[in-house]
Amino acid sequence: MINCDSNEFYMFWLGGFTEGEGSLSISIEKNKKAPYGIFLQPEFNVVQHKNGLNILNGFKTIFKNKGHILSKSGSKNVLVNCLKGIKYLSEYIVPFYLKYLVDFSSKYYINEFNKYLFILNKLNERNLYG
Repeated sequence: MINCDSNEFYMFWLGGFTEGEGSLSISIEKNKKAPYGIFLQPEFNVVQHKNGLNILNGFKTIFKNKGHILSKSGSKNVLVNCLKGIKYLSEYIVPFYLKYLVDFSSKYYINEFNKYLFILNKLNERNLYG
């Protein structure tokens, strides 16, 4: 495997990897400090067996060391690279999807997800959800 974040081939390889092992979600978390008692948390996750830690570290490198690599709940041999928050997903994940995932794939959904990030950001600016 090529281990250079500036290499276009490697970036597209990570894009393909994201297609199979990545996910975008917005979770609802209880939070007493939030105005309505809930907090909406956008997330990007990539899952890999612990033997593929170098792949997850590749994601951390291209995303400027943002996010965390943790053990997946219920499976000590599976790791998850998790990047959360409107700012980081807007700054790193959306551009990555738009450039390095092929058309007619998960790239199709990033435009919808980006709309949700925009709405969450506006709600956040108005302190409507936490």
